Amino acid sequence: KQWYQRRVAITAGIDSNNNPERFLRENQFYDSEVIGKYCEKRDPHLACVSYERGGCDMELIRVCNANSLFKYAARHLVRKRDQALWEHVLNPENTFRRPLIDQVVQTALSETQDADDVSTTVRAFMAADLPNE
Repeated sequence: KQWYQRRVAITAGIDSNNNPERFLRENQFYDSEVIGKYCEKRDPHLACVSYERGGCDMELIRVCNANSLFKYAARHLVRKRDQALWEHVLNPENTFRRPLIDQVVQTALSETQDADDVSTTVRAFMAADLPNE
């Protein structure tokens, strides 16, 4: 019963449009996967916020791809520094690879101030045989 009450409170907070992004980032008492799924059709950006908070990387990438949120995905990937995740998204079979690469190069790398973000991204691109990107 307590879980249900929390879920109702979370969804009400999202639907109220009273700074739902901040609400999702600061609230620790929800299941990111459940609430992310709830947000997918309402506001895909909020789904990404929920998935990112909960470490649901594959769900985040799926929602970003489905909704052309490549800038969000690029920023997440650069900050996350996860080689396995990079391998997944830079796979040549990934139909969303090109727009994602474009956003990594044009947006995410130019915004970061962290040398480790850049070096991890460069390693991922080299491992994916993308040295000219």
